[in-house]
Amino acid sequence: MTVDAAGASDSTRSGRFGGLLLLAAAVVLLLAGVVWFDKARLAHMTAASELAAAEAALAEVQGRERLVQQNRILLEAVNSLQQRAQVSGIMPRFWGARQINLRQQNLTRDQGNELLLTTARSAGQLLKPEEFEVSVTQPDEGLFDMPSGARPIMLTLSGTVHFRISEKPL
Repeated sequence: MTVDAAGASDSTRSGRFGGLLLLAAAVVLLLAGVVWFDKARLAHMTAASELAAAEAALAEVQGRERLVQQNRILLEAVNSLQQRAQVSGIMPRFWGARQINLRQQNLTRDQGNELLLTTARSAGQLLKPEEFEVSVTQPDEGLFDMPSGARPIMLTLSGTVHFRISEKPL
């Protein structure tokens, strides 16, 4: 055994050196673990954000798929309705239209009844009313009671009358 001037032996010195090496190896291993853990944590956060983005994209795609299915159903319904309209002869090219606009017209009850009968729906005519109002002109009259004398009624009627112009397209 060799003893130096300070009184330390070789074995003590080699023991300290071995302990320092062991400590240095432990510190390096600890630092490597910290770096690995930080990379794993960052990868986890990245994966979580990518998962959230993928789930959002999936929800958007599913919503668009529902819209496509609804549009397909609507298109089939429109095609079916158009075929039925063509078979029954109610295509727009078979019909004409005129606007009616009577604003607070004073008419006798007979004239009012005749006018309303001419707007009734039939195979060759269809009224699409936008405004309709019938009222009496005197406060003591009733709309459904026939007054004595020829008192007028007030009629407001506006809308579109569709009428058949041809059985076949022009």
